[in-house]
Amino acid sequence: MLGLFKRYRLNRHHPVHVSPFTFLTACERVKPMSLLEFESAQQSLESVSDWLYQQTSPTQYCDGGHLILRDEADYRYQDLLLRHMTMQSVPVSLVNCHELILDALPILTANEESVGFVHIGNSFEMKQTLDPQLGSAYHFVLSRYSNTQLFCIGVDPEHESSQRFEYAEDMGCNWLTAEESGFGYRSQLKSQLSDYIDRSEHVVLTVDLASLVPSNGVNGPKTLDLQTVISVFVQAVASGKLKLIQLVGGSDKLIYSRQTKALIDELCLLSTEVMHVA
Repeated sequence: MLGLFKRYRLNRHHPVHVSPFTFLTACERVKPMSLLEFESAQQSLESVSDWLYQQTSPTQYCDGGHLILRDEADYRYQDLLLRHMTMQSVPVSLVNCHELILDALPILTANEESVGFVHIGNSFEMKQTLDPQLGSAYHFVLSRYSNTQLFCIGVDPEHESSQRFEYAEDMGCNWLTAEESGFGYRSQLKSQLSDYIDRSEHVVLTVDLASLVPSNGVNGPKTLDLQTVISVFVQAVASGKLKLIQLVGGSDKLIYSRQTKALIDELCLLSTEVMHVA
């Protein structure tokens, strides 16, 4: 495992006492989200730290707290991300919607270096709208910032329209379908992700937790392999280019799932490895 982090050690320069990861939660209301949905997600997120980190050593992470964003002029989330990024601690944001990534864009793209987004989920999140709405996050990322690119892992063709695939291609996206992201394709995924990371000066990792938790319906989106996702985490952290991780889930079923806990536990394990080689 330590060999994976040689590049991390060369690219990261921070005091030993700084935790490699800062965990935080944030909640924002985005159209057409109802007030009830917003308040329900807020209640789920504000106490999640007690469950996620209850058996974790405080030296493995920094707790960034919980934010409720109600106003477009509220820059607390940006300020929090910037503060921890400046300390070379990667923020791990557990949030209720993908569109919170738009609040982080001014920080991520400030120096005009290329930013490669790696999105794990069944959807491109590229709904074309005039203003930010649920499902439109990466439409705005790619259309507003020329130094960004997107690699989607786990797209489900049965639940994403052909027009959306065409738009993603027009916007220069790379992707693997849910089938191509399975355990049997792990070597192909690792190779393509490695090439993508090499082309990016910074990397942002986002995960739709709904794609990891089996749905109740028989015709629901495909569930992605958890071990494959964990492997992506390991590869992204080892690159030394990772700037931000965003985990998206707006309900107890997703936030308090076995899969979410496994991802947090893996990051805490990686934190120990990073601190050991620093």
